[in-house]
Amino acid sequence: MNSLLLRLAAATLLTGSALATPVFPALDGELLFTSNQTVNLVGPSPLSIHTATGLDFNDGDADDTPVVATNSVVTEAYGDFAGLLNAGAQIRDFTFATPPGGSYAVVTVGSFNFHLTSVTIDVNAPWLRLFGEGYTDAPGFDRTLGVYDLDILSSRYLNQVRSLSFYWLATTGVSASAPVTLSSTSAPSSSVSETVSVMDLLGLSGSVLAGCWVVKRRSRRLL
Repeated sequence: MNSLLLRLAAATLLTGSALATPVFPALDGELLFTSNQTVNLVGPSPLSIHTATGLDFNDGDADDTPVVATNSVVTEAYGDFAGLLNAGAQIRDFTFATPPGGSYAVVTVGSFNFHLTSVTIDVNAPWLRLFGEGYTDAPGFDRTLGVYDLDILSSRYLNQVRSLSFYWLATTGVSASAPVTLSSTSAPSSSVSETVSVMDLLGLSGSVLAGCWVVKRRSRRLL
C-alpha cells in the first residue's frame, strides 16, 4: 500500500473516532424553585438564622413526616430549563458547618442535578441568604457552570423558616472542566468570617472531585 493510501486510511480512522464521540452544548438559562414543604433550621441552641449551620428539608429521610417525593416546585424556567416549568423538585438536607457524610445533588429535577461548590452566608434579619457557585449535570448537555441564590424568610423570632426560594442561573456557554475543582468564596473585608474546610458537601461527586471549599459567613444584626 502506498503512502497516500496509508494517509487516507489513517484520516478515515481518526474522523470515525471523532464522530463517535458526542459533543454536547453547555446549558443556557435560569430557573426558580419554591419550597412547598416544611423547612427547618439546624444549629446550636438558641437557634436562629444568626446561628444556623444547616437546613433540614422534607426529602424522604426516615424522620421526615410525611415522606414526599418532592419538596419544591419550579415556578419559573427559561432557556434550556423551560421544559421544567411546574415540575416537582427535591432539595436535599445539607449543612454549611460540617460534612454530611455523603455526596449528593443538592437539587434534583427529573434528570437535572444541581451541585454547589461554594457558599457565602449572608444574614440580614429576617432574611438568611446563601449564594455561590456550582454546576449542573443533565443528559444531552455538557456539565455547565452556574451561580445560585437561596433566600430564606424567617419567622418573627428568627428561629423558623416561613418561605424559601432557590434561584439558579447557568453561566451561558461555560462548560465545567473535568475534574471540577472546588472554589472559595470571598466576603467583603468588613464582614465577620468563619472559615470551614469541607469535603463532599452539597452535591460533590465523590472521587471525581478533589480539594476543599470555604464557607464564609457574614452577619448584619439590626439594632
